[in-house]
Amino acid sequence: MPRKVTPFSISPNPVSLYLTDALEAALFKIRYCVDYRQGLTAILGDVGVGKSSLVRYAHAELDAREDVTSILIPTPNFKTDYAFIQAISQAVGLPSRRSVQQHERELESWLGEQFLADRAVVLFVDEAQKLSTKMLELVRSFLNFETDETKLIQIILAGQLELRDRLQTKKMRALFSRLIAPTVLSPMSPAEVEKMIQHRCDYWKVPNPFPAEAMRRIYLLSSGIPRDVLRICGTAHQMLQLMGIKESPPEVIDQAFQELQLKDAQEITEEVAV
Repeated sequence: MPRKVTPFSISPNPVSLYLTDALEAALFKIRYCVDYRQGLTAILGDVGVGKSSLVRYAHAELDAREDVTSILIPTPNFKTDYAFIQAISQAVGLPSRRSVQQHERELESWLGEQFLADRAVVLFVDEAQKLSTKMLELVRSFLNFETDETKLIQIILAGQLELRDRLQTKKMRALFSRLIAPTVLSPMSPAEVEKMIQHRCDYWKVPNPFPAEAMRRIYLLSSGIPRDVLRICGTAHQMLQLMGIKESPPEVIDQAFQELQLKDAQEITEEVAV
């Protein structure tokens, strides 16, 4: 039986990502950091604004280049800084060592070899707000691997806004001062919500079941948060299939929203009216 795919999956699939102007700008900053060997940049934003999708998109693009080694750590659930650096070392085929310091020396030597071979090395860390203070200190240590002009490893941290708050503390000043061209992602505009939904339908070759009035309702109830847009669309799409109709009236969007147990649709309407 062929695998069934919904056009409104919330999984961070880079191939179906709709690139808004803000995401295009963030990609430009990532490419700049890598191509000019600038060391550290960050993708920050609230839950559901598209950080993971962007990271996977950029990782896939860079990993396809012959002159780049790209490493992706999707969730840094490491108990120690040793486990963190060991995972990075293993990702590039380096042997396990007994200490963080030994791993650092091995990694620095390997990065030097990659530099001489004119290969960029990129480390993506998603959900980076989960990194402990010791792990963030290790990231700062990696940025000391450098020549007089360039960094030997380029690091992209993607995380929720609490990561920004931590980086701005006095304790993290040394790491924050090395941050180049960071991005803070915001919710989408009404036009971007419509374009993202149409993009998903076009990509998966399905008719768009959401006319203009339904689109407006989706934006209103989701506040332009991409993940919430897709959750509402996915649930409404199921309801339409169950009901045997092809286009969604606004009432179905409200019902889908309530089924997801977000907020009462009437409550949202009253808040916006105020």
